[in-house]
Amino acid sequence: MKVVFDGTCLADRPLTGVGVAFLSGLRAYLPLARGPVVLLLPAGAEDPRLQGVEVLPAPRGGLRRQLQLPGLLRRIGADLLHSPVAAVPLAAPCPTIATVHDLPWLAGEPIDGRGVWRRLATRLSLRAATAVLAPSLPTMHGAPLFGAHADEVFRVPHGVLPPDAPAALEHLTGPFLVLGDDRPRKNRQRVRAAHARARQQRPQLPELRFVGPPDAYVDEADKWRILRQSRALVHCSLFEGFGLPVLEAMAHGVPVLCSDLPVLREVAELGALFVDPHDVEAIAAALLRIDTDLELRTTLRAHGLARAAKLTPHATARLWLAIHERVRR
Repeated sequence: MKVVFDGTCLADRPLTGVGVAFLSGLRAYLPLARGPVVLLLPAGAEDPRLQGVEVLPAPRGGLRRQLQLPGLLRRIGADLLHSPVAAVPLAAPCPTIATVHDLPWLAGEPIDGRGVWRRLATRLSLRAATAVLAPSLPTMHGAPLFGAHADEVFRVPHGVLPPDAPAALEHLTGPFLVLGDDRPRKNRQRVRAAHARARQQRPQLPELRFVGPPDAYVDEADKWRILRQSRALVHCSLFEGFGLPVLEAMAHGVPVLCSDLPVLREVAELGALFVDPHDVEAIAAALLRIDTDLELRTTLRAHGLARAAKLTPHATARLWLAIHERVRR
């Protein structure tokens, strides 16, 4: 079975969490592959140089992909196309797998002109795909509302490769860290206000640091270095399709404070302190509690490490393989 992976997400600069999770899963998938593996890379994407993977140039842009990808798949004899995004050719010559990471429209997120196009493209792709992958139960349950066949939607959580050793608890004396971009759903304004209120009560409270595009992007090595010194990860977003920073922090042994959302409960289980993301006073109280309560930080760290041990790229890759074989039957 020749499996072709769509590397369109690798053209994003800086590389997003989707791209990082996809590469981790692909590396773990290669030892399991039952045949040739091809990676399609659009212009501008950096070749990850994976041993045993044939890399071919691919079109970039929605219209070009729809017009040119079917012919390319036919020429290379693809048995299956696996896309890590919710965009597949509507007239592919082989089975296709699309991945939908979130459905913000179901959460009432405002739609601008670009959002209208994305919503339409997502609906068409999910309807055309042979199978659809979703990283969480809320996204999986929402996919059929956007055209996906309910019996061909599968939950495949993202995975994070654990480090050789977690960060030492006594070294987690740095800032409260917020990982992610600055979209309104990330709730930065309330987090800033909560931190300011908490510091009024405890002036020695660690500072608050935002890391992520567009203005504070760092590469993966620097991100891990900063994370492994942080007092805790703060992830008080209003909506998530998965919440990769929560898993990243748990994998490195960093305590987590996050929104009380079903999707983050699913990801973190007992590995986080949950708070209402709309309540500034509650966020402030949680910041104070997680800073002053060593027993709480120790407990969160232990539960987080245990949870992260189950959500690895190897677990993701095994699910990919099972779905590939099901789709090809």
